[in-house]
Amino acid sequence: MKQSELRDILKLPIANSPLSHELKMVTETLGFHTFSDLLQNRTAYLLNLPGFNQHLIYEYVEFLETNQMGHLIDP
Repeated sequence: MKQSELRDILKLPIANSPLSHELKMVTETLGFHTFSDLLQNRTAYLLNLPGFNQHLIYEYVEFLETNQMGHLIDP
């Protein structure tokens, strides 16, 4: 994946992504608007936030891995 494509995905509003309605609602409620916002936090931290469960973590991680960005999770 090109750097420009990576930057585009990181800036993509989560609300405009192909992720589940549940994940979109939880991230919006918690103030995460882009994937870049989410990547500022480790998955263990996200799991401690209200509404963020293991299923949503898996969905988020799978999306990043599918888009060749799995290496950015929990650096």
